[in-house]
Amino acid sequence: MIKQIINYFLRLFYPLFRRFMPYMVYAYLAVGAINTLLNILLYAWFYLFIIPKSGLVIDGFTIASYTISLVLAFLITVPTGFWLAKTFAFEEAKKLKDDSAKKLGKYFLVVLQGLGSEYLILTGLIIFLNLDPTVAKFISTAIVLTFNYFLQKHFTFKNASK
Repeated sequence: MIKQIINYFLRLFYPLFRRFMPYMVYAYLAVGAINTLLNILLYAWFYLFIIPKSGLVIDGFTIASYTISLVLAFLITVPTGFWLAKTFAFEEAKKLKDDSAKKLGKYFLVVLQGLGSEYLILTGLIIFLNLDPTVAKFISTAIVLTFNYFLQKHFTFKNASK
């Protein structure tokens, strides 16, 4: 049922964007926005309400609250992001012989790279530019998502027949 609802809304609004982008780009941006919003909301929820601002001390080593929040939000949104991208954005990938387990492995590599990149960007924005962690999260997410689109398109869900 969720699949039909998402498909309905994607098809409903695509005519507004048809002149500007192909369906695959539109669908990737739309479902990516859903997953990104979930990621940011989870990050903010963990950072603002769950994780102590002082971070957590594990074996004498302090892990910053924004780092813990980033990792927790990441772990929750990886599966939803894979399903959304595979199901709606890269529909032609479903027709290939490449199995879901292999695609999931590739997807995970890309998002793991994204997590590392986002951590570095987020930390740099917070430490060197003294930005609020929630604002820094928005900026780092925008940068990483742009790069990840190309990696997902040309690596994870590439059409082998091309």
